[in-house]
Amino acid sequence: MAKSATTTLSGETLTFSSIADLGYKQAQTSDSLTSQAQYALDNIAGFPEDISDEAKSELYSGYKKRWNETHPAVQYAVINGHYVKATPEHVANKSVEKIDVGLDFAFSLTSQEFGKLKNTEPEKHALIAKVRDTVQVYCSNRLGDLKRAAKKILGAGQSHTRTTLDFVQSVTKVFDALEKSVKVKQGKGDSTANNVQFRMAKDAFWTAYNKK
Repeated sequence: MAKSATTTLSGETLTFSSIADLGYKQAQTSDSLTSQAQYALDNIAGFPEDISDEAKSELYSGYKKRWNETHPAVQYAVINGHYVKATPEHVANKSVEKIDVGLDFAFSLTSQEFGKLKNTEPEKHALIAKVRDTVQVYCSNRLGDLKRAAKKILGAGQSHTRTTLDFVQSVTKVFDALEKSVKVKQGKGDSTANNVQFRMAKDAFWTAYNKK
């Protein structure tokens, strides 16, 4: 029997009491992914072949939250215009300029602000770019995991819990997704998105469609 062991990965500590315990926890993880993929199939129109920008943005928001939990920000000290990992001495010295580089800081900058740093502060740009690139790869890989799990369900014919919608139900689901989308886009300043006009248009559609 293998001895109990502790493994640290990405800042998270995992404990396995035996190989059997490892097998149990691996199976548990696999079952969870299958359930998550089924949820994606039931709630993301067209998944896994298609995914809307809004759904992808929501998924990535969750992925980023998880990445942030296991990758705390790293503090750097600015010494003679150069960025070095802060030592305890740097941390204690209040006169030393310091910045915390993590997900929140890296994605707080607009694309324009981030781009300008490449010329004005190349070292700072490189630190932020590393975080942004790593997070994007992480999110892309997690979406890939979810898609593969969904395809496996479909391939095995295990999507029997997926409900076949009639036309009215399908249109209602589309309208619900569009209503959420128009709110998001309007909030981001999209001049073509108007939630009030959308709801009026939706009501007009149903009035016309249900007219006897």
